[in-house]
Amino acid sequence: MRTAADATKAEGPTGARGGSPLADAHAAAALVAAAGTASVVVDCESGPVRLGLAGALGAHLGATTLRMEELAADSLAATVRTARQAA
Repeated sequence: MRTAADATKAEGPTGARGGSPLADAHAAAALVAAAGTASVVVDCESGPVRLGLAGALGAHLGATTLRMEELAADSLAATVRTARQAA
């Protein structure tokens, strides 16, 4: 069983193969999810305008998504333990 803790930022004009970086990130997330990898996504967006990229990535991964405000050592450790047990 593998566990990935991921904080990501998918922006820019072109993805790895000339397509959308967001589509590339979602395709990679689908591969990670299909492999049964337990994942936790940390949403680092802040401010009044949030794009929701981490939430979308978390959905493609089937992962728990935590906002920075929700992070504390105890809650993060509990979330990772739960994700590992589910995988």
